Amino acid sequence: MKKFILHMSIFVFLVVTVISIKCSVEGITFPSDDNIGETKTIKVKEYKTNLPISGAKFTTYYCKEHDFEFGGCLEEVALSTCTTNNNGACNCAFPERSFNRISIERNDYWSKHFQIESNNVYTLQPQAWVTINFNTETEYPATSQFFIRINGEIQSIPISIQAVNNSTRVLTVFGNEENRVVWELRETFNMTSPLLNSGNFTLNPKKLEHLKYTLHY
Repeated sequence: MKKFILHMSIFVFLVVTVISIKCSVEGITFPSDDNIGETKTIKVKEYKTNLPISGAKFTTYYCKEHDFEFGGCLEEVALSTCTTNNNGACNCAFPERSFNRISIERNDYWSKHFQIESNNVYTLQPQAWVTINFNTETEYPATSQFFIRINGEIQSIPISIQAVNNSTRVLTVFGNEENRVVWELRETFNMTSPLLNSGNFTLNPKKLEHLKYTLHY
C-alpha cells in the first residue's frame, strides 16, 4: 500500500511539474477554455451608409503557438463566434492573452480580418460585380497574362487572368464606392516579364450592382 501511494505521489508531482512548465511560457500553448477573457457587444455596419449588417459571422482568434524564430503564428485557435442581429450587434468573447485576429464574414460583403477596435464597431464593404469583355485587334503571344489591381477606397484586390481575345470575365468589385482598376498585360505569368500594354479605368457601382465594361487592349 505504501509503495502504491509513493508511486501515485511521484506521478502527481510529475504531472503538476509538466503543467507548470507548459503554462510558464507565455503565449505558446493554451487550452481554449483557459483563455476566455472579456465578453463584448460588437457592432458591424456597412461602409459609407453606416447601416447595421445582420447575419454577419464574427469570430475571434488567439495564437496557440508562436514562431519565435521568424515571427508570426504557427497555430491559431477560434475562440468565440457570434452572428449579428437586426441591429448589427452580437456578444462575443475575446481571448485573455495572445490575441491574433478577428474575422467577419457575410454574403454580398467583402470578408475582412481586423484588429480590435476600441469602440467595438467594425465596418464591411458591400460587393458589386463587373463583366469585362477583353477585346483586341493586336496579336499577342499565347502566353500573355493580365495583372489587374482593383483599388477601392480602403483596400485593393490583385487579380491575374490569362489573356484570351473576345473573352469575358466577371470580377467582384467594391459597391457604393469608386473603383480604380489598373491593368498590365505581360508576356507571361511572371510579373517581371516584358510589358506589352497597360491602362486603367474607373467604375462607380452601387451596392450589389452588376456592370459591363469592354477593355480594349
